[in-house]
Amino acid sequence: MGFAARSIEALAHARRWVQSPVRAVLLLGTLAIGMVLISTEIYLVGLRDSELRHAAEEAGSMSRVIGDQTARALQGVHLVIGSVVDRVSQLEQRRIPLDDELIHITLRSRIEGMPHIGALFVVDEHGTVVNASAEFPISQVRVADRDYFQFHRTKPGGEVFIGPPLVNRMGGKWTVHMSHRVNRPDGAFAGVVVAALNLDYFEQLHNLKLEYISPIALYLSDGRLLTRTPRNEAMIGRAFTLPPHRADAGETTPVVRFGGDAPGVVIYRDIAGFPLTLAVSALDAAALTAWRENAVTLRLGAGAMAAFIALITLLLVRELKREQALAENLAQTGETLQAMINTALDAIVSVDMAQRIVLFNPAAEKMFACSAADAIGAPLSRFLPERYRATHERHFAGFRESSATARAMGNEVVGLRANGEEFPVETSLSQVTVGGQTLFTAVLRDISERQRAELALTATNAELRRLSESLIMVRESERNRIARELHDELGQQLMRLRLDLSSLAGPLQKSHPELEKRVKVMKDLLADTVASVRRITTELRPPLLDDLGLVAAAEWLTNDFSQRSGVAIEIDIDAAADTCEAGMATAVYRILQEALTNVARHAAASHVAVSLKLEHDALRLAIEDDGRGLHASSAAIFCAGNGLVGMRERVLMFSGRLSIGESAAGGVAIEVSLPLRHRDAEPPPDAAVASAEPLQEQST
Repeated sequence: MGFAARSIEALAHARRWVQSPVRAVLLLGTLAIGMVLISTEIYLVGLRDSELRHAAEEAGSMSRVIGDQTARALQGVHLVIGSVVDRVSQLEQRRIPLDDELIHITLRSRIEGMPHIGALFVVDEHGTVVNASAEFPISQVRVADRDYFQFHRTKPGGEVFIGPPLVNRMGGKWTVHMSHRVNRPDGAFAGVVVAALNLDYFEQLHNLKLEYISPIALYLSDGRLLTRTPRNEAMIGRAFTLPPHRADAGETTPVVRFGGDAPGVVIYRDIAGFPLTLAVSALDAAALTAWRENAVTLRLGAGAMAAFIALITLLLVRELKREQALAENLAQTGETLQAMINTALDAIVSVDMAQRIVLFNPAAEKMFACSAADAIGAPLSRFLPERYRATHERHFAGFRESSATARAMGNEVVGLRANGEEFPVETSLSQVTVGGQTLFTAVLRDISERQRAELALTATNAELRRLSESLIMVRESERNRIARELHDELGQQLMRLRLDLSSLAGPLQKSHPELEKRVKVMKDLLADTVASVRRITTELRPPLLDDLGLVAAAEWLTNDFSQRSGVAIEIDIDAAADTCEAGMATAVYRILQEALTNVARHAAASHVAVSLKLEHDALRLAIEDDGRGLHASSAAIFCAGNGLVGMRERVLMFSGRLSIGESAAGGVAIEVSLPLRHRDAEPPPDAAVASAEPLQEQST
């Protein structure tokens, strides 16, 4: 097949492809989007080039302004040097030597009000600095090897010489020398007048603080860098290759483009009358700031236009395909929906406005023990106990008249199976209008097993609570018994032993002094043992708690804690706290004891505040410290350990509330509130669960 035949066949194929409306719309939409995007990019490229040209023009204008300022500053220096040369020539004719004080006065007067001239000095024909503006008389220095001296000694003309930058030996700053030759009346070389220029002045003069103009540099005619703004110490004095200049032009402005990471242009301009070249750079990135903002806006607009065209194209394509795909979609959707309904684990029941069942899936058949054939067409009230039907009618009417289209799972009702068995059901409702007919759909879930599990869990929690209360009471009883036995049995025996040792000490004092010393040591050790037994007995069950009440015991406990730990403690205890029952007093004392113990072990605090008050028929205990706080590892160990468990169990015994948080000083704050009449009405079995949940959240 030849090329012509293949071309004809391809054309025919393309014509057939385009004849499809969907494909034709897609092709036109694609072409329109391409034209919008391409034309936007072409416009942006032209705008970018225009911005860069404008930036180069601005850099040229700035170079002209800066060049004029630099030239004027240098012309001022040149005039100063010229006036000094004239004055020195006049004094030379009068046979006044170069190191005379009149020349020193002349030098000083000439640099007043000239901040860019650091110093003026005179060099004789032998290369010795003989006079200067800084001091008189001057310590003579040989400069015969300097560039300016060599230049003027060999050239009889009146040229101005500007040397390379040097670091001033006195001030440590960058300086450049500008000089002029001094001649005798016969034209012979008499010396050089030199001005030391401060390069800092020119850097400040060139510091425009413009984002798109940087850097600005000043070069000697041989390419050596004098100043650069911003400064780069490593570059000052280095030689660079400058673009060629035309010898017959008084002022040239070559424009050089550079690349790299920060591309831009450099405008080179000669300083009129001086062997200097100014270079002003314009960075593309800074010059294109406004262009980038406009480019983003234009691209977003082009993108929005392209998106609009694409949307219109897709809408047209969708409309073209709609009729063809509608029947297939409806069929597939119907099959998919029916499969989902049939395989759903929850019961799905739909009714019409008259509450007649129109949909009853297999899960509903299993839940209500009724086939779909018997259920469809029957009223929904058939599957509700009779005592709930009136309430259901009110709720159904309210949902039908409301603007809500769905009600989430969580509403609990009672269902009725075909065999008459009632069971709890969790429901979610929705309503939808199709073809002018409103359908109401309920998704039902049997929660019988969940309720039985919740009741069992509640009973278990109640049993555990009772067991915990019993264990706490047994532990307190055992502590009381151990404390009493330690006090009555061991304490009396230790006291008797101490008396026996005291009776031995007298006879042994004279006959056996060494034994008497050992007996004395034993008495001291026995006294310490008695004190330890008393302390242990007090910690197990403080007598003050039984004899004088909670207030006295709490005051003794806080004072003892402060003495033993060295932590300052502030107490605010209400005397009315003694009105609580003995069991509650014991619980509050143990909670306070555990909290102070944890402060000593973990908090590293320097101050603790304890408050015990009776407020609104409740006993309130608050402990705050300024220690490491809840974020410290030790506090985390405390919150997860047995200390918090013990506090929580004691609080739950009295249906109270325990909260643990951060104090105002950054430490830990513990607050306990116990109702005084918690026993008047026994809490329901699930009270332990309700009280324990917020406690666990706060403690975490």
